[in-house]
Amino acid sequence: MPKPGVFSLSLILTLTLVACGGGGGGEPDAPTSVLPPVTVPIPPSSYPVGSAELAGYTVLQQARALCDFGLLRQDTRLDEAARNHARYLTSVSIASGTHLLSHDEDITSNPYFTGYYPWNRTSHTGYGDQVAEILVGTWWDYDIGYPSLVIPTLELRGAESMRSLLNTVYHLSGAMFEGADVGFGVDIQTVPTSATARREEYRFGSLNGYQTDTLKIGSGKVATYPCQGSSNIPPEFAPASENPNPFKDSVYVNAVVGPPIYLKVDRGQKLTVSASSKIVSQIGVEVPFSVLTNANDPNTDPVSHKPYIEVNEAFVIPTVPLNPLTTYHVTLYGTVDKTAFTRRFAMSTGS
Repeated sequence: MPKPGVFSLSLILTLTLVACGGGGGGEPDAPTSVLPPVTVPIPPSSYPVGSAELAGYTVLQQARALCDFGLLRQDTRLDEAARNHARYLTSVSIASGTHLLSHDEDITSNPYFTGYYPWNRTSHTGYGDQVAEILVGTWWDYDIGYPSLVIPTLELRGAESMRSLLNTVYHLSGAMFEGADVGFGVDIQTVPTSATARREEYRFGSLNGYQTDTLKIGSGKVATYPCQGSSNIPPEFAPASENPNPFKDSVYVNAVVGPPIYLKVDRGQKLTVSASSKIVSQIGVEVPFSVLTNANDPNTDPVSHKPYIEVNEAFVIPTVPLNPLTTYHVTLYGTVDKTAFTRRFAMSTGS
């Protein structure tokens, strides 16, 4: 049976991980304006300088700290489980000639096989079984003789992988899971397909877990991502790039929309979001949006048969792309256990 907080999801993207630029949602041209970057102190880690793991860890910790979801502590047992799974995925992909991105492992003969489900793999490394896993993968065929070929650094890949995961629905929920521990695992494999051609398989995964206690937002308090001061937010999100598609059975199933805004309260409380909420650009143009909740989540966990979005979560998703390099003012109305709340903040998009 699935454990609490496990997300059987996968995000499949092309090599350029964050879709930036373009769009605008029909707004007139406006002078660009962005908020200055805000950084907060985060706990040190043992990830090597320049690694994808350190870059992903930094992006996630900054987002969680700025938006009041709580800082995480690195756990090397979760690192090991995430790294084993990343290597399993790349090795199977290279050997089979297919692009595998899955939370499950079923080839027991593979040297990196450590368990079918994420919680089997974290138990194998001695951590326990209360975990949430999020994954991103890219695959790329390229010619090493191409004059303008630029291969991204691991640091860039890690940062963009985590930013892409934060620019989703279900994976964003997993990134803001209430476990206090975190681990990262990355693997990249490149093989020749001809004298100058190469095929690359890259996998990036994060495991967030807890042993006993979980991080708390606070009774009646609402945390959001993005939040006040969030900058460099991707202006676009393609729902079809996330599996499952959060706009399944909707007119937006294959559309390009704006970045999801996530709201969360502690478990045991019920969150609602009012349709009177507003997203307004810096020149005063209102942005249309859709609200996704436990009640209208179009997807359910294949094992538990429950919606992925829980009653203490909600998403406000612009139904048009946002303008790049633009500040947006967000006002969210709703209730927490029938007590009204209002959250106001400004965020800015990247280019």
